Amino acid sequence: MTDPVHAVLVAGSGLVLAATAVLNHATDAATDAAGTLTRPQQVAVLLVAALVLGGLYLLACAIWPYANCARCNGQGKSRSPSGKKFRNCPRCKGTGRRKRIGRRLLDHRATNR
Repeated sequence: MTDPVHAVLVAGSGLVLAATAVLNHATDAATDAAGTLTRPQQVAVLLVAALVLGGLYLLACAIWPYANCARCNGQGKSRSPSGKKFRNCPRCKGTGRRKRIGRRLLDHRATNR
């Protein structure tokens, strides 16, 4: 896991688990006899977790806007069937990079203001 984006998301999921534990501890009085969270509490925890992870993903996309092209594995080349010749990758146009989906959303939001 050397990719910095995955490191941010793993750290974010750790924060969500910690927040869930705190919420679970704080709402012990409101839980039913079985010791589980009620349905509205479960929805609230999932909603908070989704918002935190989504925010961390957008932050990671703002810091690291590009990822390797999936077609050429970041090399920028497409090889011939014989493997002796190559041409520029048609998807990334030879750069080996592509914009992440979250970065495209951030750019779209910035241009529509």
